[in-house]
Amino acid sequence: MKSKLIVCAGVVAFGVASAARAALFVSTDQTGANVQCDVKNTQHWTYSVSQDVSDIVGGLFSMKRGPATFSTISFVIFEGTFADYGTSSNLLSVTLGPSDFTQQFSLVAFSSTPIELDAGKVYTAVLSSNAPDPQSSAYFIKTGSLMFVDDTGTPVGGGPSIIPPVPAPGAALLLAAAGLAARRRRLRR
Repeated sequence: MKSKLIVCAGVVAFGVASAARAALFVSTDQTGANVQCDVKNTQHWTYSVSQDVSDIVGGLFSMKRGPATFSTISFVIFEGTFADYGTSSNLLSVTLGPSDFTQQFSLVAFSSTPIELDAGKVYTAVLSSNAPDPQSSAYFIKTGSLMFVDDTGTPVGGGPSIIPPVPAPGAALLLAAAGLAARRRRLRR
């Protein structure tokens, strides 16, 4: 009888642990101004993660659409930088239509099958649309820093976090050289 109780307790504990593990979304902290997303304005974020993280199911953003929006909008995550957009295989891809949005800012979930992100790798999330450029036809998103949130938009603490990429050593040297050259030009005037 005792062994049956242990097995049963183990199954219950596994079920509770599985239920406690929530799906994660990438999201902006939504403190910035809103920006357009249309054929001329693609939004993207390049980042790494602090530790391996599973159960990433998509993006959750404060968004709205214009009154004449008729095009779809897509959210993708892939391994690599924005320079790899369109050539790298998507790890996650979700497309929504205008009926998934209102004309007031509200949380919109781009939800898909869970993926895993590995520490030490660089990822890019892209929000794009072929909507025409006029504001009446475009989508809008509140911007800010990228972070992990739960399905209510609450930041997830005490676990994995999103890390903005550090420029490669060569890029940092180029930025420093450009700054030095600009300073020399100003001093010559």
